[in-house]
Parts: sequence; structure tokens; C-alpha cells
Amino acid sequence: MDHDDPLLGSGRDAWDLISEPDSVLYEGDISAIICDYEEGPVESTQADSVVNSAAAQASFGFSVASRKRQASDSSNDSLDSHIPPKRQKLSVPFSTSSSTLEDPPYPGKPYLIAHCPEVELALEEKKICYGVRYELARLISAGLLQYSDITEEKLDALRGPTRDAAPKLATVFLGKSTLESGANDPIFAKEMAAKSPWEELDLEEVALSRGPFEGLGNNADNPGWYGGKVEFRGKLQQIDGNSKSYKLQLDSCTLGPSSRNTRRFGSWSFLRVKIPLPIFHQENNNLESFFKQTFVIWGEVFRACYAKERNVFFFRTNEIFPMTGPLIPGRLSLEEFIMWHNPLEHNRYQLMTKWAARSTLGFSNSVPGPRILQEFIGSEEDIVSEQGSDMTDGCGLSSKGIHNFVLHKRNLPSLPTAFQFRFEGCKGMSLLRDDGNFEDGEMRVWFRPSQRKIKYPPGQPLDPAMLTFDILRTARMTTPVRISAEIIINLAENGVPHHVFTDLFKTSIRQMVAGFTTWDGPDAMYNLWINVERAEGVLSARRAREAVGEARFRGYSNFSPEDLDPEDEEADEDGLNYFDSAAAQRSTAWWPDQISGCPSSIAETCMTLIDSGFQPQDTPVLREKLKLVVNKKIENWTRKLRLTVEQSLNAFVVPDPFGVLGENEIQVKSSKRNLKTEDGLLTDILLGDVLLTRNPCKVPTDVRKVKAVDHPYLRNYVDVIVCSVQGFRRLLDWLAGGDYDGDIAVVLWFRGLVENFQNADEKYAVEPIGLDMGFVRDEETGAAFLQRLEGLQTSERLQAMQAYLLGGLRDTSLVGKYSAMHDNAMYELGYGHPRTVKLAAKFCKVMDGTKTGWRVKRETFTEDYKRYHHQLGPRWKASSKEKRSVGSPRIETSNIPHLRRDKSSAFVKGRFIMDVLHDAATKEKDLLLAKTEEVFTKLDAKPDEHLTEPWDIAQARVEKAAPEIRKMMTKDLDIIAAHVHTMYARDKQNFRKGRAPGSSTVAFTGLPIEVRQDTLRSTSKAFASFPQLDDLSVILDQASVARLRASYAFKYDAQQNSKYGTQGWSRFPWNNALRDLCSIKAAALGPHKSVTSDFYERFKLTERR
Repeated sequence: MDHDDPLLGSGRDAWDLISEPDSVLYEGDISAIICDYEEGPVESTQADSVVNSAAAQASFGFSVASRKRQASDSSNDSLDSHIPPKRQKLSVPFSTSSSTLEDPPYPGKPYLIAHCPEVELALEEKKICYGVRYELARLISAGLLQYSDITEEKLDALRGPTRDAAPKLATVFLGKSTLESGANDPIFAKEMAAKSPWEELDLEEVALSRGPFEGLGNNADNPGWYGGKVEFRGKLQQIDGNSKSYKLQLDSCTLGPSSRNTRRFGSWSFLRVKIPLPIFHQENNNLESFFKQTFVIWGEVFRACYAKERNVFFFRTNEIFPMTGPLIPGRLSLEEFIMWHNPLEHNRYQLMTKWAARSTLGFSNSVPGPRILQEFIGSEEDIVSEQGSDMTDGCGLSSKGIHNFVLHKRNLPSLPTAFQFRFEGCKGMSLLRDDGNFEDGEMRVWFRPSQRKIKYPPGQPLDPAMLTFDILRTARMTTPVRISAEIIINLAENGVPHHVFTDLFKTSIRQMVAGFTTWDGPDAMYNLWINVERAEGVLSARRAREAVGEARFRGYSNFSPEDLDPEDEEADEDGLNYFDSAAAQRSTAWWPDQISGCPSSIAETCMTLIDSGFQPQDTPVLREKLKLVVNKKIENWTRKLRLTVEQSLNAFVVPDPFGVLGENEIQVKSSKRNLKTEDGLLTDILLGDVLLTRNPCKVPTDVRKVKAVDHPYLRNYVDVIVCSVQGFRRLLDWLAGGDYDGDIAVVLWFRGLVENFQNADEKYAVEPIGLDMGFVRDEETGAAFLQRLEGLQTSERLQAMQAYLLGGLRDTSLVGKYSAMHDNAMYELGYGHPRTVKLAAKFCKVMDGTKTGWRVKRETFTEDYKRYHHQLGPRWKASSKEKRSVGSPRIETSNIPHLRRDKSSAFVKGRFIMDVLHDAATKEKDLLLAKTEEVFTKLDAKPDEHLTEPWDIAQARVEKAAPEIRKMMTKDLDIIAAHVHTMYARDKQNFRKGRAPGSSTVAFTGLPIEVRQDTLRSTSKAFASFPQLDDLSVILDQASVARLRASYAFKYDAQQNSKYGTQGWSRFPWNNALRDLCSIKAAALGPHKSVTSDFYERFKLTERR
């Protein structure tokens, strides 16, 4: 909380409660902030669209003449540095403490992440690559390395390209081999390649050494490659629990999403710092002041340039610390970088809050599309109704050549009808122009005025980065989908009977459980495999693990379907939170153990056992894991109360490009026959009345009944929802003020929902009169900003700009509080009550405050909080937030009653639908859990003879062998058995000592997944590493060793667990030898086929119909 803010005082009242961590979606309000700027003329020219620093200054409309530059000024160099340049040697006395350094005349004191002039000189002289420099700084920031540890001899061992030098760092400085961990064994090369940045850094350095635009993609020398895919990240930590004292610790760099900025300026030009949620929501956390400091890594200066969603982005400037020497040739200052992206002089009529919000366009998670010639950039007027509604808001057009480029260069399964993009200063959707007026190979684009967010100097060549499409996502259609509680409430309040929802819930959850528990029949195991994969999204998760930075673009996710929150996806439009890096030298979450062949996730393990021939009827480990999966599903479905509707889909929404659809008409056509009708058949197009909605869904008009039609002009517009441009109001505007810049809508055609639904009174779609009276607005424009702050020093200008750009650091929990207060009012007073509707409007206004400048008044919030806040809220809502172990008892932690409905309200109509659904779900859950207990009754401990057979046969052969051979064979088997005994004891020890943080009980599963994986992999590597052939006398090949070792591990485990009266098995043989056990089983069942992991992981079964 900013003490200088006139609205956020230090008094303790309800206003202070906004720091409670109820929400992480809102970016914070930004107002009463001071920004500054200096304006002045600069003469410059451009050549071949390569912008130099002086030209950039002319474009930005400000003067840097007052800056002190040395003889090595970069005014004649390229705008940006393409590789970390060699600097002049610094003759500064050795020091590791900022207390001995003179504070520079720049905003904030220096924060030295890693700084030692003596070491920096050595790094320059030895030409140490940037990846190694960063890793050294990371170890310094973590306290694992001292400056005195960095000697010339050790640096000599780290010379050369990053891919060779960086892996040696742990050995050179920490004395640890990179192969000590099972996660870093060469057998995990594919996994490590999916996140290891070293080779990518080398490729980027080579490419950018050829020119500053080589990282943008579309290069003839390397047509499939683009840069900016390495993430340099850090995390904020509190020092000794002091809420205002922080340290910044660097994380290992790793492969991650790319963006326009990182492709243009190089991955190493940016650092992204994540703020933990508790710190972010602390009162008076002083984050803005902390991040305004000068941050230093080996003399390179990083400055915060933007903050959003607990992420702070830093730009590596042209400064050298301490600020007494020359600037780095070819690099930009922070001001120059900001104005390169969004020149304030040419956007002077924007509100400063909107100007700051546009910074996110350069950081959007994207892949590069085609580069467009400037003369092929056209304009298309928006279609505006007579009442002033923009019917095409946010959606432009592009030629087929552009869509073909995306199809082939990104290896998509089909031609994308539309894609979400950033280009130059525009954003939104681009829809295929299918009027036949242009050759298929031409690449032209037409932007609408509603898409332009940033203006650039007219008549000047644009930077190639601005002329390259940044593609966020392409059109795709998902069916079926799960509808949220908000949509369910809207449907019920608009006429759908309660029994429709309870019947839908019972039908869907029973079908789900039946899919896991139907084990008989010719196709039973195939269908079981399909149901496990589908329920957990296994194939999508596999693709997401491999695709890393392109996972979001390709529609892959590591989350199971019910864990995906559509509201979170809508809020994260730029995909900033889609990828979180794993720590270096640690396994990647959920990757399989390639040594043992055991997958990390329970669902994948079930699939591996099933497709090897194991069945839950006679395999305890499969039976147990399958039970965990189905019980988790039952718990999640009944807790989250989202309904799976077979007749449903979601997709991007676009306006009708030909204007042929009538008012309230849409077209929904899939590229596949995958849309299920009421009679169970599949079609590719919807016809008749359907329901259209989107998230958030807060007021009665946020679901609308429309008519789906099939128009021949729109036959090629597949995998999108095409909306009419007729009428007096944009169709999507009825739905929570949606537009066509990338909004995703839901279509429902289930007869029980559609026939009973009645469109709400349109008055609910109008903002309540007097809403603005509860808000104040920062109305400072760019023009006022420039005029008010002329002539200020660089430090003052930076402080002012950062005050806007770091506005996202202000506590964002207001949006969560207004959402909760709306839920409470809706429950207590009724869905259509004027107070409920007004709270919904306040929620929307608060959520958009970071862009619009509106923020709620203190007295307004205080009054709302007193009136509508409830500690527990409705019972159904509290239950949906509970997270507890399967089968654990419900424990009420408060004597405060849950919120009750006001039956005297004219807007309260009988029982609330979520209460009804909650009661039905609770009963259904108890019924189904009891059924699964019956189905998954523990089996008698009877070992699988197929798995013990190899060992039994080997022992039988010993008895028949000649005495001398018998002795050698016995010795070999004894060696294998002794090794298994040792590993069995070690495995049990791992589980005994594995404890979740803060727990005094054994809880190996409570540890982070990466820690668990590394522990298991270390054991499986040791298990598989002995005995070697040199240790044996008779056995001639390693495959036979592995087979016998796995067979005896299974046999010994069964003996040990049966001996002590336990379940007769443990996970030991499966964790350490799953692949070999599966191979034994498949061979025992008859004909089978060996297949590599790469092929296997791409296999997908489809149901027979």
C-alpha cells in the first residue's frame, strides 16, 4: 500500500482488509500516481528500416541531450544489442559491498544481486558466456558461492560455448557431477532437452551476432528457428520475516515461452521476478519502492519496466554499474526501450493508465508468424450500429497466405480460421478473408480502428519486430465442456428447472465412474485406457511437457480437465502465468522415469499397466491406483460443482465477415464431426436454438438464447463461433461486455437447458445509473503527463514512469472481494436484486481499473464490505473451496453460521440452485464412494505367476545343471538377490524419512513432485546399475539380468509383504522395474510388439462406435 496515495491511508478500517489474499486475478488499481517525461526535438534519419538510437529518440519525442555520454556513445550503433557486448575494463577497487560504492544519480539505491569488479574483469578477459555468468550470479544470490571462490583457474574450465561450459559449473564449483542425479542421466536427454536452455542460448547468440533482427524468426538460414525462448527468472523473498525487507534470489534459467520483446532484444535482456502471494497481499509491503531500485548483475544494470499478475519484468539497460563509465554501445536505456514499444508523444491522448497497460503487448506469450511488408498493411472500418455499438470490436482480417504460413510453419493439423495476435500496435483476432479477391500466396492484413492500441510515427519504416505477427493462439473448438457455477445459476434463474441440473450431474458423474469400473467385455480394457487418458488429459499433458514454450499456442495443458478454470484462462489473456520453470538439476514435473519405465502420474501408470496386459481384476497395484484416480474424480466433481454437458463447446468468437447472419444469429461449425446431438449421433454443425455465454457470468443477461444457422458464405469458417453484426448492439456485448479480441464463448444445445431458458430483461445489461459516483478516476493523459513534467532529471522521469508501469504491484484483492460480495448478495437478496446487479457492475469496473483508471472510493468499499461481506458465505460456496483428503471427515472450524437467504426479498425464488445441486452431489458422492469401495475390494495376496516365472525357471535350471555350472549359476542368482534385498531396504527407508514440510508424520506424497521424482529416480538408477556382466559368471547379456532382477524383485516384495500380514505387495518392484515387468507380462500373454517411447507417447486410442 502506498502511503502517498490519497485514497489508501494508514487508518485501520474495512479498507485495510483489501490486502486479504482472496484473489490473484486483479492487477491492481492505478491512480493518483505521478509520471514524468522530457520532450524535445532531435534530428535523425533511418536507413533500411534499421533504427539507430538517435532515430529512436526522434520517434519518441524526447531529448537525451542532457545525459552525459562518453566518447564511445552509441548514437551511431544499432538500436539494440544482439549479443552481450564486451565492455571496457573497469578500474574499480575490489569490493563486494554496496556500502563502499557511491550511489548513482538514478532512482533508488543499487541492489547488487552479484557484483564484484575483480570477478567481472576476469569474466570479460576469459570471454565467459552469458549462461555461465548468470549461473554464477544465481549461486551467489542463493548463498552457495562466494566471490573468492571464483578463480581464474576455475573460469578457464568454463570457457567455450554455453552447451559445453554450463553443465560443468556444478562440478567446478560445487564438486558435484551433473550425472550424480538420476534426473540428469543421459537416458533423460529428451526430458532435459525440453527445458535445458544451454544449446538454445548458443543458437540465439550466433543468430543475433549476424544481426539484431535474426531472433524474430523467418530467417532463410534457419527457417524453423526463432529466439527469445530462454527464461531468466527470480523470486522475491522476505528477510527474517520483515514485511518491508526483501532479497531477490535468481532461479535457474530454463526454456520457456517466447515474446516479441525477448525475440527482438535477446532472452538475456529480460529478467522476470515472481512475487509470492503472501508478500503480494501484505499491507504496506513497499514493493514499488523495492523494485524501483537499480538491480545489478556483474555490472549489468536491470531496471523494472512492467508489473502484472505478481510478475515484475526487468530490462537490461545500456548502463554499467557504477554509473561513472561509458554506456554500452548498441543497447537502449530504459526510457528508450519503453518508448520504442509505446512512444508517448504519438499516444499523448491516451490515459496514462491505458498507456502503461499496453506494455503487456510486448511480453505476451507468443510464437512468431509471418513478417508482413509495410505496404501490405491495410485498414478495414469497424461496423458500428446506429446506436454506436461496435459490432466488429477487436477482430480484423487477413489473407489466406498468412493462414497457410501459420499452418505449415507451425505444423498445425488444419488451416486455422482465425488466430489471436499482437502486431505493431494492434491486438485482437485476425479472421480469414475468404472473398477470393487475393492470391493464396499473398500475405496481406487489414486492421480495424478498434484493434489499434499503440500509434507509431507515420510515414517511417517500422522495426521488423513490429511487422512480424506475434501469434498467441489459433482457433480451436473444445467439446464437451464443463460449465461453471456462475453459468448454472444464470440458467436456473432464467427458467431452467432444478431437476435438469441434478439429472445432468447424476448422469455425467455416473458415466464417469462407470468408465473406470467396467472391466468386462471384449473392449473393456481399451475403453478403460481411453477413459483414464481422457479424464486426466494425459496425452495433452505429454505434449505440454515437450512443447514447453509453445504449449499454450498449441492448446496443450498439464492440468486435468476439471482443474482447468475457464475464468483463469480468460483473465490470463497474455499467457504470462502459463509456464513456471522447474529448478535446474531437478527433474521436470510429471516426466516418466526413463530408467524404470515408471510414469510419474498415477493416470499414466494405470495406462502403462493396462496396455501391457494387466487387468484390475487380478493386479493389486493397478486396482489401487485406479481407485485413487476414480475417488479423486468423485471428490473433485462433487466439490467444484461444475457440470459436464455433452451438448456443449467453447471456441473463439468472431464477427460475421460478410454480414449475412440475421440479428441474434450465429454459425457454429466444427472442422470434425464431433458435436454430439440429442440422439447420440455426431455432426459438424449446429442448427436451431442454442444458448451463448462466456465467463464471467454475473448478471441475468450474461446468457443469451440465439439461433444457430448454416450459411453457405460461411462454410469455411470452422472451429469458431461466428456472430451476427446486425442489430443495435454487439451480440457479445450482451455477455458481460465481451468483444472479439480473443474472447472465448460457450455454446449449449442440450434440449433440457435450451427449451426452458428465457432471455432476461435487457435492462440488466445496462450499467446501473450512478455507478460512477462510487469511483474516482485517474484522468491524466499522455499530453498532460508530457507538459507537466518537462525538464525533469532522468531519475525523476524514470520514477514517474515506473509508478505507472509498476501499478500492478498494488494489492489486487479488491476484485476477489467484490466477486465474493456479489456472490453473497446474489444468495441473500436474489439474482436480479438491484443491489446484486450493482455489485456485479462494480466487480467489472474494479477488474478493468488497471486499464481504465477507475478505482472504487474508500467509503464505497467500506460500506459495501460491511453490508455484503460474510466470513463463510453460503454453505455451497464454502464446500466448493474445501480441499481435503479422500475419506477424511468434514471438520467445521467455526461456529459462525453460513449465510442465509432473505426469504422476504421479492427476488428470492425458492431454493437456490447451488444448494439443491450441493445436496444432490453430496448424496451422490456418498453413494459412489461406497460403490467404489465395494468394486475395489482388496484382492487376495496371490503373486502373478507370469511375473515370477523368469526367476522360477532360472532356479529350476540351476537344479538341472552340471555341478560346476550349477555353482556359477547359483552365485549369479545370489548376487542378483542380494542386490534386490539391499534396494528393497533402501526403498523402504525413502518412504520412512519422506516428510511433508511442517508435518511430523510420514508423508512422502506430501513432498513436491520434483523431490519425489528425484528420490525415486535415484533409487531406480541404483537398482538398474547392478549387477553388471563383469560381476556375473554365466549370464551373458544385460537384458537377461534386467529380466531376472525385475522378476525376483516382484517375488521378494510379495514374500516380504505377505510375511508380515500386510496387503501382500508394495510399490517397490513397480517403481524400480515397471518396464521390465510390463515386458514380461506382455510376452507371457502371447504375441506383442516392442515400440520406442517416442512412438508410444503419440499413440491414441479411439472408441469403437
